[in-house]
Parts: sequence; C-alpha cells; structure tokens
Amino acid sequence: MSFSVDGLNAYYDTMTTNAKNANRADKATGALAGLSSESTEEDVREAVESFEAYFVEQVIKQMKETMTSDDDEDGDATMNQYKDLYMDATIQQLAGDMVSKYGGTMTEDLVAQMKRNYGIE
Repeated sequence: MSFSVDGLNAYYDTMTTNAKNANRADKATGALAGLSSESTEEDVREAVESFEAYFVEQVIKQMKETMTSDDDEDGDATMNQYKDLYMDATIQQLAGDMVSKYGGTMTEDLVAQMKRNYGIE
C-alpha cells in the first residue's frame, strides 16, 4: 500500500491560507468593531486604513489568481509554500503602502462616515 503526502500538503496549504485570511479579516473588521463614541479621530483613521488595506490586499490577491497560470502547481510543494508565504507578505505590504499613499478620498470619506456614525467630533 502506497501513501502519498501530496494530498496532505495541499490540505495543509489550504488550511493555512484560510486561517491567515480569517485572521487578517478578523483584524480588519475588529478594528472597526472596536470603535465607539469615545474613539478619537486617529482611532477611526487607523481602523479605516486597516480595513482599506485588507480590502485592497484581497483585490490584489484575486487579480493575482486570475492572472497566474496553474503551471506553478507542478513544482516542488515546499518551494511553492515559501513562494506563497513571501508573495502574501509582499501583497500585504503593497496594499498597506497603496492605502497610505493613494487612499486619499476614499479614506477621508470613510473616516467622515464613521465619525458621523459614532458621533465623534
């Protein structure tokens, strides 16, 4: 009887990716959920930027999935894991940088809306 670990590697990769995505989503939405009428404008801005960065990150990841071919799946599973890990970190950094540098109007609109919602002066 032969036992292949390829299926286990794929399952592990999927579970790890799902856990990382859930953690990032919880962090982004948790920042928004932690706001109250006692929050400062800086708290609101940080929460909005965190949410925006997560949103942009998800858009970039979907674009990457759409644009890349399945040819990479034939390579070494360990190398693919490392590549995915570094690609995710790069995308997170890129998304944060994009929001910081180019968020502008969207960030300001969301901050203004959140301040109205929570009655923050």
